[in-house]
Amino acid sequence: MVQGTLSHLVTLQMNMLIDVNSQKLLAFPVFLFIQSDTLMHRSSWNAKSPSPEFSGLPRISKLGSGNDFEVFFQRLGIASGRARYTKNWAINQFNSYPLYHTAYETYEVVEKFYDPVFKFHHAVAQVRGGMVFELASSVVLPFDCRDYAVVLRKYADKLYSISMKHPQEMGKYNVSFDSLFSAVQNFTEIASKFSKRLQDLDKNNPVLLRIMNDQLMFLERAFIDPLGLPDRPFYRHVIYAPSSHNKYKGESFPGIYDALLDIENKVDPSKAWGEVKRQISIAAFTVQAAAGTLREVA
Repeated sequence: MVQGTLSHLVTLQMNMLIDVNSQKLLAFPVFLFIQSDTLMHRSSWNAKSPSPEFSGLPRISKLGSGNDFEVFFQRLGIASGRARYTKNWAINQFNSYPLYHTAYETYEVVEKFYDPVFKFHHAVAQVRGGMVFELASSVVLPFDCRDYAVVLRKYADKLYSISMKHPQEMGKYNVSFDSLFSAVQNFTEIASKFSKRLQDLDKNNPVLLRIMNDQLMFLERAFIDPLGLPDRPFYRHVIYAPSSHNKYKGESFPGIYDALLDIENKVDPSKAWGEVKRQISIAAFTVQAAAGTLREVA
């Protein structure tokens, strides 16, 4: 299972740093000796854990809560991701294994039942090690900001569909997603131009190389709102955060999402829809500002 701040095609969290080739996750030499039954083929990954958003592609989940990445990602805007083995989503409907986070989840249980020869632990350790190796050794960070553009549009479309469950109220309170869609379109165009410049980059020019690597590295931090989400100042990432209705599940545009879900529970509908409009404005401003960080530096 892969979780990260991006989910698009075969790239994982600002690529999640592993390129999926036609058969296996074999982007790095460290993986070449792993047996085919140890590390999932792409076809197996697709079949057992398909993406609910992109047809024909593997699942890459949004990061929810978790103290191993929460402060880095959702508070500071440091690109994060994790990879692990998971269940077959087609046949296993349970949320987790029975002993999860209990006093009975011991080393002996893992050794005897979960992973007797530590084959899966071994493989995951190599995958994660490969990620670190790729980050450390790449001249240009293996990120693709165009992936962010794709999912931003996907997330905006999803929220608009949710909002249109209330068409009369949308008109009555003059609620529009136009500013957000415009910001996403601007981000898409600027990300495309950035990618073209990156392809043409003279890697022997240390100044230009540093400039563009910094733009890639700090893009995630451009989505941080210093004021945080409503009533949750710890969570400051405008694009990704746990929903206030489900802390374990990562949600996209959480401020807008929660505002839409809270409408029916609010006494004053005018105030509730006003909060939706406010969150749309915050999201649009943030996306537009993030796009600005990718513009060519004079």
